[in-house]
Amino acid sequence: MSYVIYALVMGLVLWGVKFAGKNQFNNDFMSLEVTKCLQGICAVCIICHHMSQTGAFQQTGELSLFHDMGVCFVGIFFFCSGYGLIKSMQTKPGYMNTFLKKRLLTVLIPFYTMTVAFAVYDNVVGTHMTALQWILSLSGLILINSHSWYIVVIALLYLAFYFCFTKIKSEKKAFTVMGIFILAQMILGVIWGHLAWWAGKPFWWQAPDGFSTAKWWMMPCTWWFQGEWWINSTALFFAGLIFARFEQPVVGWLKQNYWIKLVVLAVVVVAGEIVSQKALNGLSYWSEFGTERSLGIGKKYICLITQTVYVTAFVCFVFMVMMKMRSINPVTKFLGKIVLEIYLMHNLLLMRFGFLIGNIPGASPIVADNRSNLILFAAIVICGAIVIGTVFNFLNHKLIKLVTNRK
Repeated sequence: MSYVIYALVMGLVLWGVKFAGKNQFNNDFMSLEVTKCLQGICAVCIICHHMSQTGAFQQTGELSLFHDMGVCFVGIFFFCSGYGLIKSMQTKPGYMNTFLKKRLLTVLIPFYTMTVAFAVYDNVVGTHMTALQWILSLSGLILINSHSWYIVVIALLYLAFYFCFTKIKSEKKAFTVMGIFILAQMILGVIWGHLAWWAGKPFWWQAPDGFSTAKWWMMPCTWWFQGEWWINSTALFFAGLIFARFEQPVVGWLKQNYWIKLVVLAVVVVAGEIVSQKALNGLSYWSEFGTERSLGIGKKYICLITQTVYVTAFVCFVFMVMMKMRSINPVTKFLGKIVLEIYLMHNLLLMRFGFLIGNIPGASPIVADNRSNLILFAAIVICGAIVIGTVFNFLNHKLIKLVTNRK
């Protein structure tokens, strides 16, 4: 099954590929059409990443190539977002005047339609939440869908971008403040950790009855930024801003001795992945759950630094390759249009059909020699995400047009 999915993903990459000549480059490798197609591929890869992290897929070793790659695909999303904001600001007159009304709503409306859908699902399956939890979930202050953290982060980055580039007259200072804002998110995200460590007695979660006596809001990953995935790829948003601002000289420099730079960057990617994995396995972001009475903040920062270097190198490598080889085809163009909805809604399928792979408490775990359920599960989640994504994309566009009065 893994090889079939790998082949399908590679087919999406190679279908409609355009190779530049020996001494030529694709001048449209950063165009909106090309980057949307790339994000469509990344959306499918993220679905595979989330499937690979389930117990059954780990037990059988299926889709193992995607297991640690999710952060790289999300890094591409952030890079393209940062790049697109600067390019839109440079080329569209009055872009910032309607930024909050148009750009921000394009992520908030899908976020809240998704939230309502998950709330209905939770009500059907009988999730028991207090009235306060329901209010916080429907408002988005706590996430009813764990994958929707991306919307919270990108919305905050949009707000910061708007205030930096409308209220600060100096472009250099605007970029500086934007960089500081992202860096502060990363630093504070590490300190914030995975749970309310500051509540209750010191290291309350290490006590035998720590979790059984704790309040619901003290539990792991309840609030915003409780988890490394909130911060380990956001630096690419700033990288996208910088690249868009200095695109012409940077691309000109990359074209000089292109192949040497591409090989060096490939080595950095491989080395970065090795070092990052050693840090994650040996030190761990989850160091507060170790045997030591320590939050392990230093260990977390090492993990964050190594992973940021790796993801940055990976994203740079992808776009350098696209300078010579970029792809556009009808499938990825379609996926690129519904990429946000695919990303937000596929978790519903992961939960609903988790019983097929023993991913629900009380269900029997799948055994290694029974792969039929994994194949069925993968087909349902991937194909279902595209179908549901299409429906919700249609709904969201109608709502966006209604709210913004667009024709």
